[in-house]
Amino acid sequence: MKKFVSMMLCLVMVLSLAACGAKEEPAPSAPAASAPAASAPAAEQPYAGTTIRVILAGHDWTTAVKDRLGEFTEQTGIEIEFESYPEDQLSTKLNVELASGGQYIDVFMCRPLQEVQQFIQNGYLADVSDLMADAEFQGDDFITAAADSYKQSGANDGIYYGVPLVTERQVLYYRKDLLEAKGIAVPTNLDEFKAAAAALHDPANGVVGFVGRGLANAAVTQFSAYMYGFGGDFFDFTTGTATINSPEAVEAFQYYGDLLRESGPDGALNMHWQQAAAIYSTGGAAFCTDADAIWQSFCGPETDVADVAGFAVSPHNSTWSVCSWGLGVSEGSENKEAAKEFVKWAASVDMTKYIQGKGISTARNSAWADPACTANYPAELLAAIQKGNEIATKSYDRPLTTSVSAARDVIGSVITTAIEGGDVQAAADKANAEFQAILDADAAAAAG
Repeated sequence: MKKFVSMMLCLVMVLSLAACGAKEEPAPSAPAASAPAASAPAAEQPYAGTTIRVILAGHDWTTAVKDRLGEFTEQTGIEIEFESYPEDQLSTKLNVELASGGQYIDVFMCRPLQEVQQFIQNGYLADVSDLMADAEFQGDDFITAAADSYKQSGANDGIYYGVPLVTERQVLYYRKDLLEAKGIAVPTNLDEFKAAAAALHDPANGVVGFVGRGLANAAVTQFSAYMYGFGGDFFDFTTGTATINSPEAVEAFQYYGDLLRESGPDGALNMHWQQAAAIYSTGGAAFCTDADAIWQSFCGPETDVADVAGFAVSPHNSTWSVCSWGLGVSEGSENKEAAKEFVKWAASVDMTKYIQGKGISTARNSAWADPACTANYPAELLAAIQKGNEIATKSYDRPLTTSVSAARDVIGSVITTAIEGGDVQAAADKANAEFQAILDADAAAAAG
């Protein structure tokens, strides 16, 4: 009873906090590519009169799909209650509603490396293996690693708990005009990168050398590529031992913190990717490292830097290639079949090619293989993506554990200390002990 009361008090607090946040529309994407002709309305609409609630993240993928939701209703008769939230608010909302049964959510975007394993363990996600096996849906067209990220960790039972949508790698965004003006070559290693950022750091004239994520939890995914570049990792997979205080990890923390403190903007500790993109897209930074999937928010056609933006493989030369977003169906949904119809439509080959054609990195092999679907990518960006796939050493950009958010908070605390110029080794030692406790608790829960 005490546990139940405590849980309900937490639920009330979270609901109160969630109520204070306003819905946020996704960032604008590039001008729409030519959409494929809409399918004619079906002669019979077995789901006519059904309404499903679809909750998506504020993402370029969402922007692309939102404008075509009417087509889905026309084809199927299914009405959609559409909602979109920034990713952190979305995560909070999903955890609250799914924990209370999830009967009022039908389809939602979720992150395989962030919450999916926990959602599977908690029974929040419906089995969509039948959809993946549907010949019309062509589930075998998905990039294997992306599709497998929606299976239960360690399981080989063929059960899928979601469908992948977006893949990404970390790339280097840079201002061609600024580099050319000072005769600086595009950096190819971390030493060159730090020197170039310092040389171009000119806040008096409105330009910082580097902008990146500094908000503790959010920064972990982008910091990870730096850590891999220095030879570090979150933990030893063979022993389950936390390693964020290893010499390699500490060196990476120090490097990233110095880079943002010495060549970054004021307020870096409060920056998620949206804030970083706002600075870079308006010409306020020479360099940025972030995911290629959101390039249009950083330097798409509607930004101030569209004509001077360059792209390259990230200078740490040891990146990741991950599936960042996909669609899941709530196990508690009373409209599972209608919900699956939406997933089938939104992640179909035709829709995926349409979205890829708008410059959004998708999860289907056929979209990447079709030149028409990559024609809207800047040539340098496409080359950086292809090179990133070749050199990617990891398929994860955050610790692979069920308590991902808690682990990111702990690891992010070291990033904060590094940016502030504090004792990185001491912070890493403390965080490593806390992270080990999280790993041990998760292992015990899995075993039990």
